[in-house]
Amino acid sequence: MKYKINGRIKLGFLILFFVVLGFFFASLLFPKIENKKIIQIKNTATIINADLNDKTQTQYFYINKDTGSEPKVSAKMYLVGDLQTGEIILTKNANEKSPIASISKLMTALVTKEIEKENDTAKISRKVVSTEGGNGGLKVGEKIKVNDLIYPLLLESSNDAAEAIAEFYNRDEFIKKMNTVARDLKMENTVFYDPSGLSEKNQSTVLDIFKLTGYLMEKKQELIEITNIKNYANKKHNWSNISQFLNKDGYIGGKSGYTDEAKQTAVSIFSLPLGENNSRPIALMLLQSKDRRKDVEAILKYLKKNVYYVGSGDANTNWIKERLAIPEQEQNFVDLIFAGDIMLDRGVKNSVLKNFKGNYGTLFEKVEILKKSDIVFANLEGTVSDKGTDFGNLYSFRMDPSIIPALKNAGVIILSVANNHMGDWGLASYVDTLNRLKENEISYTGGGMNATEAENPTIIERYGMKIGFLGFSDVGPEYMKAGEEKAGILLANNPRFDEIVQNASKLVDYLVVSFHFGDEYKTVHNKRQEYLAHRAIDDGAKIVVGHHPHVIQDTEVYSPKSCTQISCMGYIMYSLGNFIFDQKWSEPTMQGLLVQIKLNKNGNMSVIKNITKQNKTFQIEKIAQGKEEKINFTK
Repeated sequence: MKYKINGRIKLGFLILFFVVLGFFFASLLFPKIENKKIIQIKNTATIINADLNDKTQTQYFYINKDTGSEPKVSAKMYLVGDLQTGEIILTKNANEKSPIASISKLMTALVTKEIEKENDTAKISRKVVSTEGGNGGLKVGEKIKVNDLIYPLLLESSNDAAEAIAEFYNRDEFIKKMNTVARDLKMENTVFYDPSGLSEKNQSTVLDIFKLTGYLMEKKQELIEITNIKNYANKKHNWSNISQFLNKDGYIGGKSGYTDEAKQTAVSIFSLPLGENNSRPIALMLLQSKDRRKDVEAILKYLKKNVYYVGSGDANTNWIKERLAIPEQEQNFVDLIFAGDIMLDRGVKNSVLKNFKGNYGTLFEKVEILKKSDIVFANLEGTVSDKGTDFGNLYSFRMDPSIIPALKNAGVIILSVANNHMGDWGLASYVDTLNRLKENEISYTGGGMNATEAENPTIIERYGMKIGFLGFSDVGPEYMKAGEEKAGILLANNPRFDEIVQNASKLVDYLVVSFHFGDEYKTVHNKRQEYLAHRAIDDGAKIVVGHHPHVIQDTEVYSPKSCTQISCMGYIMYSLGNFIFDQKWSEPTMQGLLVQIKLNKNGNMSVIKNITKQNKTFQIEKIAQGKEEKINFTK
């Protein structure tokens, strides 16, 4: 026993010697930040236990009843682990390296917190603003505290913020620091080449990311907490959280990313009731995912059904038996919400600046229903950009870029860009809008970078159902028509209209076709609207939704004369009116339809027609709840 104790003492001194030696070399490597605080790494349970090759790690009694299969996910690499114990619950290709995209920003935030001083203030350079992506809204020459930059970094995944921080601390030295911290955290397969994650050379493994996440939860939990707030404002900016998991039950925080090389990546932390009397802090790491949301939902569902956290003597308790007896229920429907025109320029912009300190998210505060739906669709009435030239139309709309993160935060999933105001500020503004929507992972339809993209449906899959979206403008402008090598919108007078809709319907289970059509301020649809809507359903559409009149119009259940089954019948909403628009001269233009549709796999649906009302500041103040109507698709 004495020999063992002496041996441990000697080993302890040896470890201490190498730790001190390591910090000595670290100080030599980073002379320009030598006065900053150096991270003190401890052998926490998280770091020690997150080692797949460690055969002696403690087991914490996670029981998986389904040992013969694994979650069905598209991610090539994933890991699920308990952040408190460090135990790995599920994993696939844990040590395989891959680009990690904006997950890199977690390390950027960590290093920043370790080296910043209270009054560190960065001046935004032209080089910083020229970084790919527009989130954050930083302007050349503005001065901003480094601590404030962490908010656009983590909330909006601002690449500009990442570069601004790195530039302030000497970019090369900052990136070296990121790699040093990775080594200190035993992230042996991780390397950083930039602070944002745009570089495909920023690579890691799900195992290494688990180690980083565990450290953040234990030592820098305030950074994780930032990723779970709705928005943050300083005197000049208001930043909105764009996480698609923000309002999901049990969500604690995390970070996601996307580049062409990395595909979709994610760190998502949830508090899950895997134990009888308590919830567990569970982290999900995904790399090379084709559908981050679908993968996370699949893993959460798998955990709920199969995985339990128990004590050593509790493996056969009644609680476990009860959990095993719960039948699995597959959801066989998709909840969709359709909203009207969204135009947040002009009077709306002035109101937001005056009344809400530039926080566009305030407009949607009372529309929590959006976040509970699987898919939310609306019409974006104008570009969202700081680029382009005003073409001098009677009404020219160009909205503030901070609107897009606010829309994402509100729960908007897909927008139509096929309308008469998309050309108000020219192609530069339009293309910038599409890029900003992509950056924030909001889908769009009705237009694209060329005719091929515009004519192909945007497909969103939920619960095994593929829902497709097409958009057409029947009110121009002709000069914005998409071409083979020209960005633009899809017009309803396209001679290939029938072919486009028919081809789209063959790619999906159900097709939604949006039209910008009709007469403004008329409460009843016209013959042209009816002709186009019926034609779309004849060609395979299931739902037709209309915008442009700025007032609510009628709805219709339609089936072609030759139709004898549900599959060829459709539902038409001729105009949803205004969702948020500054036409306050009348009550009809200050309200709109917010239609909830429950679309079943067999094609049946139920509809709830809610009416939204804006107040004088253009905030959605009231939702008059409608009654559920079951749509009878019979002759």
